[in-house]
Amino acid sequence: MGAKNISLPSELEAYIDAKVASGEYAHASEVVREGVRLLMEEARKLEWLRTAIAEADADIAAGRTYSSAEVRKELAKLRKTRTAVEKHR
Repeated sequence: MGAKNISLPSELEAYIDAKVASGEYAHASEVVREGVRLLMEEARKLEWLRTAIAEADADIAAGRTYSSAEVRKELAKLRKTRTAVEKHR
């Protein structure tokens, strides 16, 4: 594992120190690693959303749209199916 030297503003340094002092993390590096993992996860979510929006925009441009009544009807079907599945568990 590589080592990085980073500079942090005092506010972030105090936050990291508080996390370690609370016992939530054993070392400052664990707090930073968790923060980077969360940033990576958020980036993946954002990319998924961007892709979904682009697909929706393409559907709209191609005329593949549904009325709110059609959407409500499909949601009702899904809820009914989910309820039926849950009853059989």
